[in-house]
Amino acid sequence: MLEMMSFFTARHLPILMCLPAFPCKSSNADKVGCFTPDRGEELALRRLHQVLSQMQGIYEPGASICIISDGHVFSDCIGVDDRQVDEYGARLQELNRVIGGTSASRITFLALPDLLGSGLDCQRLELHPLQHYLSTELSAGSEIRRQMLMQACQTNVDTLRRQIQAQDPTILALYRGFSRFMLEDLHQHPTTLTLSRKQRKKLAETVSFEMMLRNQAYSNLVELLLPHFIRLSIHSHVNSGPKFGIRLFDPASTRVVGSLDDMASVDLSQASPDLLHIPTPWHNCIFQLSGQPGFFVTKAKVVRDAIQSGQVLGEWIPGDLAAGRGAYFALRWPGLPKQVVTEGVLVGLDSTSESSPSSAHERRDSRKWWDRLRRLQLCSLFTRTTPSVESNL
Repeated sequence: MLEMMSFFTARHLPILMCLPAFPCKSSNADKVGCFTPDRGEELALRRLHQVLSQMQGIYEPGASICIISDGHVFSDCIGVDDRQVDEYGARLQELNRVIGGTSASRITFLALPDLLGSGLDCQRLELHPLQHYLSTELSAGSEIRRQMLMQACQTNVDTLRRQIQAQDPTILALYRGFSRFMLEDLHQHPTTLTLSRKQRKKLAETVSFEMMLRNQAYSNLVELLLPHFIRLSIHSHVNSGPKFGIRLFDPASTRVVGSLDDMASVDLSQASPDLLHIPTPWHNCIFQLSGQPGFFVTKAKVVRDAIQSGQVLGEWIPGDLAAGRGAYFALRWPGLPKQVVTEGVLVGLDSTSESSPSSAHERRDSRKWWDRLRRLQLCSLFTRTTPSVESNL
């Protein structure tokens, strides 16, 4: 990363980063509390803005992150209508404008229509149709750009199939991971409700293969159009480049939990045990528990089942994105007074860390200011895994 940042620091330019993420909410209501941005997206955006603010204090030209939504790349594969992707993106940008305030522009947004243009004479293009395996509402513009993406940037289909059949360790692990994920994500989709377990598994495998092709095509497109951007990822990587995995949720203030059992003894100061499968706002919900600091990330079904069983009392607190507040679950143990917590520890960077502007000499010296970033604990943003389990996302 030091070498990549040196491209900008040697020229005293703002550091440009891009993050393919924030596609749309999962279509599985067991995972999410709603289908628009909520407290999860709020926490993620606040964390990114906080990191960029800290970088500005160290390196005067500052840095920016371009969020590249991959929603329209995969929407038909994950059972989400194109209009839902557009709505999610519009509300996310609204939330960012409020959270970022006068500095909102340091986080920008691009999507497939932006990358491939919106004024093209697509009628003259000879595009190959795509195979659709789920029932979703497609917009003409989004479908054309998916076709353009795959025709221009897709890798060889037969090569990928042979790698899976030959049980290439990395490719096979990615394929199986995709398949397990899709089997879970499409559990409630109307297309799968009448299918047998065997048929659902076969569908998940078919969709996963298509998603791997599209993922690589989109990665190729981003690399082609944004060659000098430092490429961040919401998936684990060894972080030796060209992609660097990051955590959208601050481990200092947000903990991932699989159930509400033994929540009374949870120590938020301990790191989440799951460092490989990085949680995202669009596949989870956020809850706060009375008497516990910070936030908790889990599947919405976990919370709803706990409320229904009487294990906890709670309710869904609507958000106000125009005011910078996302919706979440507020929970309390039976017998405790009702206490709706609307604010919490939104970011967890060390507030005592050095953040004063560096000297002119340090600003020109990449290694010196990178070392200062380390002391600032900026590296808490990043996550990594070993090469044997690194994904190619």
